[in-house]
Amino acid sequence: MDGSHLTRKLAVAAHAGLAGSLLGAAALHVGWAKQVDAVRHTVSDYALSDGAGLVFTGTVACLAAGSTALLAGLVRSGLPLKAAETALLGTWCGGMALTAVFPTDPEGSAPSTRGMVHRYAAGGAVAALPAAGLLIARQLGELPGWEATARSLRRTSWASTAAGFGFLCAHLCATAPATPAARSIAGRLGLAERVTLGLEAGLLFVLAGAVRAKRGRK
Repeated sequence: MDGSHLTRKLAVAAHAGLAGSLLGAAALHVGWAKQVDAVRHTVSDYALSDGAGLVFTGTVACLAAGSTALLAGLVRSGLPLKAAETALLGTWCGGMALTAVFPTDPEGSAPSTRGMVHRYAAGGAVAALPAAGLLIARQLGELPGWEATARSLRRTSWASTAAGFGFLCAHLCATAPATPAARSIAGRLGLAERVTLGLEAGLLFVLAGAVRAKRGRK
């Protein structure tokens, strides 16, 4: 199998994995809407809902697999990808895999080892992806003909970063001493996370599109 054909297959696998994760997320939000409040509860809470565990695991597994195929496609495509970008994208892929294996703790329960692994893996992944996007955007911006892709990637990465800070703020408020302001912000924890994850999914699709476009320009 030549390199171009393999890159195409990796791009297709990346798009399929990402699309599968979106379908899974839609199924969770529709099928378990009465058990999980999309504004207040995090996406990970679906794993604790009756009958949703396998759907949640499959959804995150699709995201992790699609992201891994994307990383491999970026490496094979010949796009400028340095060690830092590779490590950050690898952190995202590994973090997503760990969140699928280690479920979160139920709301109000004492922290467990598995819950801590889930929390830190997810937090590290969410922080790593936009950082990788910004670094790759800088590299692409130096290539002739890639300015539009670099701008789109840069904007999505900055938006993801801003949303991530909002999610962090909501998470801290959820664990802070109870005040009316903290309770109000904490009550939107799930919404803040969903905005962040939605933007990061968009970032992944921009990167997947770059892999496909690079192959088409060979």
